Parts: sequence; C-alpha cells; structure tokens
Amino acid sequence: MTNLFADSTSVAEADPSDIAMLFEVYCDVVASGGATPSDDDELHDLFNEGWIRRRRVYAARRHGATLGGYFLRSNFPAMAGHIAQCGYLVSRSVRGQGIGTGLVLHSLAEARRLGYSAMMFNLVNEDNPSRRIYERAGFQVVGRIPLAHDQLDGLIYWRSLDAGGSSAQEPGQ
Repeated sequence: MTNLFADSTSVAEADPSDIAMLFEVYCDVVASGGATPSDDDELHDLFNEGWIRRRRVYAARRHGATLGGYFLRSNFPAMAGHIAQCGYLVSRSVRGQGIGTGLVLHSLAEARRLGYSAMMFNLVNEDNPSRRIYERAGFQVVGRIPLAHDQLDGLIYWRSLDAGGSSAQEPGQ
C-alpha cells in the first residue's frame, strides 16, 4: 500500500504498546463526552469489549509514537460477514493533521484486502467533525438514530468497497 501520509507516519497492526496508548486516547474521548464509567476497571472492560475483542486493531505511528488507530471487524459476523465495521481514535495532540483521514483510507484498503465488499459504522454525534472525513471518503448516510447520545441523533454511514460500487472514490484517485 502506498504511504497515505505526507510525513513519516505509517499504519500497521497494533502491538501491545499501541494498545496501551489507544486506551489512553479512548479514556480521553470518553471523558470529553461526559460518559465516564464509574471506575477504571469498567472503563478497561468497555475498551476491551468495544475495541480489542474479536477485532483487528491498527495503529498510526510517527517516530515511535502512537498517534491514533482503528479497529476492523465484521459488522454482522454470522449473517452479513461481508460488511466491515471500523471505529477510529486520534490523539487530541495531533487532530487536524490528517491522521484521521489516513486511518480511514487505510481501513478502506485493508477491508478490501480482507475480502469485505462494504463498510458501515455509526457516528454517535452528528456534530462530530469527522463527518467531513467520512463523506470525502465516499461514505453515505443511510440511516439516522434519533437521540442516540446526549439528545443528539446518530448517523449510520455506509459505502461499497467494490471497484464499481456506488460510492465515490477516495480523494486523489
């Protein structure tokens, strides 16, 4: 795969040190959303269940530092295993530097390589600035979840991964 970043940032399967850093970013995201679990064990359990268990995890690194990452799994393992699902985390210190865009583009290529034909995921807060990244990468809003979190609607994003699919191509292609 060609490098998706203008600098020395790269994406690869996460190792244990990446997982530890992604947990720190996860804690920051949860705390900033006002949904902090009651204790550290509960937060760790939520992270392991939502991010690690039965998922492939990838990390973006630059000069040995983990900047963010994503998980990739089948959205519906038994009935619709051809549809991938991802979740993304980017460290607050590097937001706005293209890390999120690079992770999304990497996940699209990796999902294709693994044989998925589509990708879908939920965006809990429709005011989330990552919407622009998803829409530029060809994702379409195919559903709305009323009052999904904190009185805000959630969005269901989808796009085809097939070469002749109905979605737009990634930027630059």
